[in-house]
Amino acid sequence: MSEVVLDQVTAVIKDEVRLEGITLAMRKGEQWGIVGANGSGKSALGKLLCGRLPVASGSCRLPARTGYVSFERVNEILEIERYNDDSDFLDYIDEGTLARDFILEGEPTGERKLRDLARLLNFTGILDRGIKYLSTGEMRKIVVCKALMQDPELLILDEPFDGLDVASCAALKMLISGCVDSGIRVVLLLNRFSELVPEITHVGYIKNRRLIMTGPKEELLASEALRRLHAFHYTLPAELPEVDAATVNPPLPAGQPLIEMKAVKVSYGEKAILSGLTWTVKPGEHWKISGPNGAGKSTLLAMVSGDHPQAYANDITLFGIRKGSGESVWDIKKRIGLVSTALQQDYRVGVTVRVAVISGFFDSIGVYGDYTKKQQEIALDWLRMLHLEELAEAPFRNLSYGEQRLVLLARAMVKQPDLLILDEPCQGLDDVNREMVLKLIDHLGSAGKTQLLYVTHHAEDDIPCIANHLELVPAKEAGFTGKVS
Repeated sequence: MSEVVLDQVTAVIKDEVRLEGITLAMRKGEQWGIVGANGSGKSALGKLLCGRLPVASGSCRLPARTGYVSFERVNEILEIERYNDDSDFLDYIDEGTLARDFILEGEPTGERKLRDLARLLNFTGILDRGIKYLSTGEMRKIVVCKALMQDPELLILDEPFDGLDVASCAALKMLISGCVDSGIRVVLLLNRFSELVPEITHVGYIKNRRLIMTGPKEELLASEALRRLHAFHYTLPAELPEVDAATVNPPLPAGQPLIEMKAVKVSYGEKAILSGLTWTVKPGEHWKISGPNGAGKSTLLAMVSGDHPQAYANDITLFGIRKGSGESVWDIKKRIGLVSTALQQDYRVGVTVRVAVISGFFDSIGVYGDYTKKQQEIALDWLRMLHLEELAEAPFRNLSYGEQRLVLLARAMVKQPDLLILDEPCQGLDDVNREMVLKLIDHLGSAGKTQLLYVTHHAEDDIPCIANHLELVPAKEAGFTGKVS
């Protein structure tokens, strides 16, 4: 493949500069990693390289066939899938597009290649499931596979390892190595320098929508100037923002468990997701929840947050109220704060960042009534705590994936809920914001009245206040679904 060349490229969408003065040459045999913080312009550069971003000035020489995988791309696919969902008009659940059909696009001649990729990435068991029912990690595997089925000259992977378990990360690294060996040029867009794979030969550092530094990997990683550019230290606040007295829940009876589950079972057709799970969250306990992709972590959290229909067919008691006993879903939600990929995919309304955070007081997507001056002040305090105050009036949907994640974290914490559900809250965050969020979550769990349920694939993401661990395993591989420690 010939050189990929960008010469003084500026990209503007709706009067907003997404990239400015980008000059980059990727020569034969070079594999690139582009590293930068949230909102720096990495994803915009990925779109530019695959011809999906309009060029306002400058020139580009790009390959004819490019594969592009990103969280934003996954969200676009799932939004189309939800739009086409006919379940409300049928007397059965519409499975939607099966993973196999999504990948092959009606080309059965690719079945053998699909089987090989599915074995390598360990997702043969989900090929006949609807893509809207897949976990975050499973969906990312599917989209990577689909990109490779197109025989791309250039493969662009935007945060490829986020949302994947340890085994899947190892498999994807092998796949990237195989792509390089077969002549496919690879570009990784990353928040972390630690995720640069050995095959990467050159690195670019992007900040404020400009490529600040580029060069051979070893040279840049040894650069003192680069370390200074990327450095940041987060100091914990002396105290948390105020709580709006009007939204404070009455205290639970002394000793009342927040969650009680007995022999919980969840399945989609023949596929068991949870099988016989018994679990109790007592007052004062914080829990880490782990397990491989597809083990049921997000399903478990949806059973708690009130968003899963099979919750009512199980023996589940939340905050002392038995599911299905006539309670409103809002009786549950008012005690819960939530950050998850599903919520981020659903949050598609055209509101400002400030209003998105205020919506946390109402457990809604958007705000459809009046809010108080006190609620607005508390929302702005949380934005300041997460260094997002300058984005308060920006459209939420215009933010990068990682910036949106931070806003939803602020939204979840404004009411300092009894239970804070964090499903991969650091997904899409750079090193700096990850450190800040982990420290803040630990502070919230240690200093406030909030209890934590925390899902992560990253063993290094340690939160000292969490002492309890629930490890889920795929139901098809074992006779149980949970190991409590």
